[in-house]
Amino acid sequence: MTLAKLQAQAKQGDLRAIASLIDDCLTPHGMRAQVRLHQGLLSVSVHAPTPRHRQRCVSAIRELLSKLRIPTVARVRILGKNRDRSVIWSEEFALSKGTYMRNGATRGRRRRTSHPNGTLSAPRTTVNRRSASTGSQKRRSRNSKLQKDPWLAVNLSALFPGLGQIYASKIFRGLGIILIEAVLIAVAVASFFSPEGNTLTSLGLIFPIFGIYLVNIIDAHRCFKTLSFLRLERVLKNKRNKNNPWVAVFLSQLLPGLGHLYLKNFGLGAVLMISLILASNIARLHPGWLLVPPLLYAIACYHAYFSCPRSALHSQDPIVMIVILIVAFKLTGILIPAWVEHDFVQRFTIPSDSMIPTLRAGDQILALKARGRPPQKGDLVVFRAPEFARTLDPNAGDLFIKRTIGMPLDVLRLKDGIIYINNEPLSEDYVAGPAQYNFDPQIVPADSYFVLGDNRNNSFDSHVWGYVPRNHIIGKAYKIYWPPDRIGPLR
Repeated sequence: MTLAKLQAQAKQGDLRAIASLIDDCLTPHGMRAQVRLHQGLLSVSVHAPTPRHRQRCVSAIRELLSKLRIPTVARVRILGKNRDRSVIWSEEFALSKGTYMRNGATRGRRRRTSHPNGTLSAPRTTVNRRSASTGSQKRRSRNSKLQKDPWLAVNLSALFPGLGQIYASKIFRGLGIILIEAVLIAVAVASFFSPEGNTLTSLGLIFPIFGIYLVNIIDAHRCFKTLSFLRLERVLKNKRNKNNPWVAVFLSQLLPGLGHLYLKNFGLGAVLMISLILASNIARLHPGWLLVPPLLYAIACYHAYFSCPRSALHSQDPIVMIVILIVAFKLTGILIPAWVEHDFVQRFTIPSDSMIPTLRAGDQILALKARGRPPQKGDLVVFRAPEFARTLDPNAGDLFIKRTIGMPLDVLRLKDGIIYINNEPLSEDYVAGPAQYNFDPQIVPADSYFVLGDNRNNSFDSHVWGYVPRNHIIGKAYKIYWPPDRIGPLR
């Protein structure tokens, strides 16, 4: 069919002729289009790989339709998307005076002006009587959001509250959420570890911390509500694409394997879940395995993303960034507690009543690691049992907690229930009762300590097995953090 005949049929409203002409003008630019005409609105769906293609597409269609002057077409709406579906945009213009035109997600009344050759010039925009610059800024802002996926915001917020809002250009909201969450976490940590802090306060803060986390994830998605992303997601979907890859990544963040179940890959999903359980249990026994669970999360997220149909995939860069952040945050959440417990604070459970009334069996305590700091007189110290103590009672355990009584080179003597240190009586208001045994004056060896239990007459301590070498001391107990009725600092 000749070009003249096609143009004649197009002017009569023949949709096939219009589609053929639009295809002909887009083919030189490497683009194809689908056309629909309804009540004077001509909808053109086109794949535009780059912003440069978008400009060429809009210009070519405008020029063609302005020359044809089809009576049945009053408005034109161009819906464009990249072939990888990572960017979608819309452009709307009128072919008759006084109609509304939209560019991207913005709306405004635009007037058509014509050049002598009949082509349309760039329209002048007025949005709600505001200045053109304000409207342009809004269009740029909303168009930048239009290219973003709300489920990617959800994935970022799942890593730490507020990151998704920042990605959605809600900077102050995101920073506010980050600040609130960080303050709550800091207060919870301080309440747990500080001597005067109440562990119940720390536990109570778990609920608002977790609540803000959940609300933040929902809010990260709702930041895109004004852009009608439900409609945009429906546009992105087709018969070959029924799954959003970022949903699969989000589910894999919750638990490796869930994303693959969402994609109906049940075998690999089950393998990933079982692998995580095994790796987590092994990591408890062998610290060298601590890196394995975060890597499983990262592998599951990366594989779930690329398990979606190719037509659903976005640019590769965001998933690489997400995987790196997942490893970083997971490692931080695992290694910082392990580092704190290894170098600073360690938890212990009291096994016996040898420290009554200060400590009872079942009390859970925190001990500050020694880290080269020698204990002071009166400190409650946790230490490894000396060899002679293990020889006397193999069932006594590997770790003891007692009170430091004698420092290196002190002269000690116990008579009539009173301890004398360098001939000075020691005032003790923490003991359950006076000792019913005596020992003659003795000098504490250098780099060693003399320790006794507060329950003097029922304690397996230095008066039985001797002195504690300095290198056996682990740290100083400073707080009971459980049970609730026993929470408090140790004196």
